[in-house]
Amino acid sequence: MIDWLISKLGMLIAIGVVTGFVLALFSWQHGMMVDEQSQRLADDIASKIDSLAGLEAKVRLNMSFGNEPGQLPYTLDGKDYEINITGNMVIISQGQKQWISHFIEPVICHNLSERQFNLTDYDKLFTSEFIVFNSSHDFILERGAIDVSGQVKYVSLVY
Repeated sequence: MIDWLISKLGMLIAIGVVTGFVLALFSWQHGMMVDEQSQRLADDIASKIDSLAGLEAKVRLNMSFGNEPGQLPYTLDGKDYEINITGNMVIISQGQKQWISHFIEPVICHNLSERQFNLTDYDKLFTSEFIVFNSSHDFILERGAIDVSGQVKYVSLVY
């Protein structure tokens, strides 16, 4: 009788260990998929900004959120997130986690109402500014022309 009870108890422990291992494996796999999706989102936003770099034309892209192709997702793993764009990188933040992607060319993180600058003011445009968007706040990517001491330059703007 005791042998039968010990064998059943051993079997329950083995089932519990195997079940715990399988659940841990699925949890780890889910975490990896969320990390991959979040990093891909950061890379996609950086890629769209990079696609403007080098263009000598006026272009304006509206980055919106939704479920349609080409739109950014409202949530990552069912939770809101923030998009922080600095002069040289995109940072996707969700709680304590962050995913980062860099640009080819620096961007200006605000809309320029004045488009004529001298060289000193032009250099100040690329100082360490940043802009933060919620995962439901649309934003604009723009490639625009500015006049720098009589010379036309094209810059990338995010606002």
